[in-house]
Amino acid sequence: MKRALVAVTVLLFASTALANGAETFSKKCAMCHGKEGVGGKIMPRPIAGTPAAKVLKVIKGGQGKMKPVAIDDAPAVADYVAGLKK
Repeated sequence: MKRALVAVTVLLFASTALANGAETFSKKCAMCHGKEGVGGKIMPRPIAGTPAAKVLKVIKGGQGKMKPVAIDDAPAVADYVAGLKK
């Protein structure tokens, strides 16, 4: 029973984090990277499916024209982008 409770708790936490990552991506990232991470006017290359560690590194350190971005839930955003389909 304890294992089931722990599993449900972890699943709920992961779902909430993913939802928050999607919301933050929509508000702060989609304008440049497109709604589904497939590219936009400012950043035409797709980022969907990029490994979370790489996304997190770019969010925190910047890359190319993108400057570092202060996002409180950056790990959730990175996980969301990694889970997007190319």
